[in-house]
Amino acid sequence: MSDLKVVLHVSEADRWHAALGNLANLTALDDRPAVRVVVNGSAVYVLQGQHDWLGHMAEAAAKGVTFQVCRNSLRAHDIEPGTLPEWATTVPNGVLALAEAQQGGFAYIKP
Repeated sequence: MSDLKVVLHVSEADRWHAALGNLANLTALDDRPAVRVVVNGSAVYVLQGQHDWLGHMAEAAAKGVTFQVCRNSLRAHDIEPGTLPEWATTVPNGVLALAEAQQGGFAYIKP
């Protein structure tokens, strides 16, 4: 595994397609970086229901990608944290999670 660390910030539902492309490319690398996805804003809607994108996210999670979901955004969009996929964890504040990741040496990517 690479020493490189990457945090992807997905805050809009229509940006998931680009984020999933980034995730596929990053997780296919032989020298794979640590990857974290911070989800807030309208992007939290995509973590509901049953669809292909959730399958791609679950595959990324199985390869070690962590998904952090903003509790404030869930509350703002009337989504119960218990309805999230099992591989997604909640954080109190998405913006703070991004700042902490950057402080921890993660490179910030906004797909």
